[in-house]
Order: sequence, then structure tokens, then C-alpha cells
Amino acid sequence: MINGQKTAYFFLVLLILVLAVSPAFALGKDNRSLLLIGIMSLSPVLIIAFNKYHKTDLWIVVFMFSIILIPLLNQPRSMRWSTVLYSCMFCLCFMAYTRLLARSKLNPIKYLKILKVLILAYAITLLIQQFCVLFGLPIFNVSNYNETTPWKLNGLAAEPSHSARIVTLLMYSYIVIKEILLNGNYNLKKEFKNDIWIWIGFIWTMFTMGSGSAFLFLPLILFKTLKRKNIFPLILITISVFILINFLGIDQFNRTFNVVNAVITFDVDTIIAADHSASLRIIPFFVLITMLSLSTLDGWFGHGIDFVSSFMSDIIPGVTEGFSGGGLLQLFMEYGFVCFIIFTFGSILHLIKQNDRLSIVFWLLLILLNGMNSQILWLCSVLLFTNKYFLKFKKNYFNENP
Repeated sequence: MINGQKTAYFFLVLLILVLAVSPAFALGKDNRSLLLIGIMSLSPVLIIAFNKYHKTDLWIVVFMFSIILIPLLNQPRSMRWSTVLYSCMFCLCFMAYTRLLARSKLNPIKYLKILKVLILAYAITLLIQQFCVLFGLPIFNVSNYNETTPWKLNGLAAEPSHSARIVTLLMYSYIVIKEILLNGNYNLKKEFKNDIWIWIGFIWTMFTMGSGSAFLFLPLILFKTLKRKNIFPLILITISVFILINFLGIDQFNRTFNVVNAVITFDVDTIIAADHSASLRIIPFFVLITMLSLSTLDGWFGHGIDFVSSFMSDIIPGVTEGFSGGGLLQLFMEYGFVCFIIFTFGSILHLIKQNDRLSIVFWLLLILLNGMNSQILWLCSVLLFTNKYFLKFKKNYFNENP
């Protein structure tokens, strides 16, 4: 058994890093990070080396057994081991992370530095990419690039929309941990000077990456910093920004605004008409929610792996055959309610801190609306778990560090 605190810290940082970034050179089919897969393959070794039971183990182990046994018993013909084992790799990675977190003795100050480096790395990478576009140079670390939208850049993620989600999650976690160190609420007016480069990097990334998702996620950070004392200045800033965006005619903002209005109607055709690209992440969820049922055996134990991809392209126009989606509802449809409730209940129990409403929002947007084998889902799981870990031991931390 390894007792090395430094070794545990190295692998903990490595896991956060490979979950938070997707370098272009390591992207494989369907934007899967081959680097992440390679590091995750070490998870069983790390679990054995740093072996110590954690209360999340029961949830993860039961879930892994359920996604293996239930399809074999109910829909054996649909069993696809590559898909199931890929899910198990993420589960084992999470189990390894919980052990490394405890063994590495990670403290809030070190965790804050990790988050800070990642936020600035995204901003710097985007700046380099924008410099390359401006001067017609080969674009650094580019992936999923379309020359018709030259300023829509991916940063350190596989695509711009992923960057928007990841950077917002990193910034939210940064503020949560900063509040622990301050032993109070984050005061934007007081802390802006100390965190000026973080805010500049975050705001620059969100406004210039060219992703409509950025304008959807940006308000979450505003809500996190919103206090009665600074509500008026924030309202003025928000109105000024919206006026500037409208004046500049930033298409991504208009698209996001149109999509939000369309989603409120709950009409599939209206959402598709508003923005076909954005609708591909929304419509499958709406389609599946109308198909859920607990009145049949398949409702409880699943219609089989790849069931959703067998019909989704017939419902949504303009997608290739085999298209899939629907977030965790895909898990419900293919593996059944039993697997779905095991994962959902366990993740809510272990990832969400009571009375932290914004963590619930991130759970809904980055876990519920993402598939089981999504890198973003598991990054969100790791960061929310770590945030809760430090929030839970906040009193102990200040007792030990007066």
C-alpha cells in the first residue's frame, strides 16, 4: 500500500487536469479524449495502491453492477461491452479520485491554485488562438473549427460550447473555495482587486470564444456574486453589457436569447427553428421525457443499449443516422429506471451541498443533461464533490488553521 502524500497529490492534480482539458492532439472518435482514457486506465491501480473504503464506493459499485447485469438479463442481444466498460472506467476514476483527495491532504489553498491555473490556461489558450486567426497563422490546439465562423474557438476543450460550460464550472468552484478561505460571502467589490486577472480571464473567455452557451452560463456566476449591497451596480453593468452586445450585433447572444425563448414554449419545432445546432442538445431530452414509463418491464430494466440511437434520427431532422442524446434520460431508456435512480440518487446525495442552490443548477445543466460517458459530467462530479468536501470540513479547517 502506498502512503506517499506527494504521489497521491500528483495523481489527483493529473485527474483534474485530464478531466478539465481536451487537447486537440489527443482527441479521438466523437471527441473522446484519448489522454483521459489513458489516465483513467490507471484507476484500478490507484484504487488498490491507495486502498481505503469511502462512503461513495457503495453507490458507485452498485451502479456499475447494475449497468452490467441488467442489460445482460433483460436485453442480452443489445449488450455492448465497449460502452459499458467505458462507463465503468469513469466510475473507477471517480473512486480513485475520492481516495486521492483524502490521501493527498489537499487543502483549500492548493485547490484554489489548481482552479486559478485552469481558468487562466483557458484564457491564454484562447488569446493565442485569436492571435493566430487575426494574423492568418495555423491555429494552436484547434478542434471542431469552422472557417465560416473564424472566431468561434475551442480553447482547451473539444469545442467552444464545452469551454463555456467548463470555465463557468471552474469559476463557480473558485468562488466557493474563496468563500471558505474568507470565512464569509464573496464580496465582488472587495475581492475584485485580488482576483482581477481571474475575472479578466474569465470574462474575456466567456465573451470572445464565440459560443452561445457562454451567454447562458455567464449569469450563473453573476447570481453567485449577487448580494443586496452590489445588486444595483450589477444591474447597471448587465444592462450596459446587453446594450453593447446588441449594438455590436453579436450573433451568439441573439441565438442564445432566441433558444431560451423557444425552450419556454416546450415546442420541438419552435426550438429547432430557433437554432438547429443548440436544439440537438435539448430536443432529445424533451423527446425522451414523453416516452418514459414504469408500467412495463423495459421501463424498469431498459430497452437495451443503443435503443435511443435507433429512432432519434427519425424524429430530429438534419442529423445522421445513429444520432443519440437525452442526458441521463438516455440512461433511463436504455438501462431502465433502476439504473437511473441509483445514479441520480447517489450523485445528488454525494455531490450537492444542502442549501447550495447553485450546485443544484450545475447538477441539472452538466449532469442531468449530459450522457453517462460525458467527460463534462464526470468533471462536474469531481469538482462538486471536492467543493462539498471542503464545505463539509470548513469548521475543522478553521480550527486547525486559525
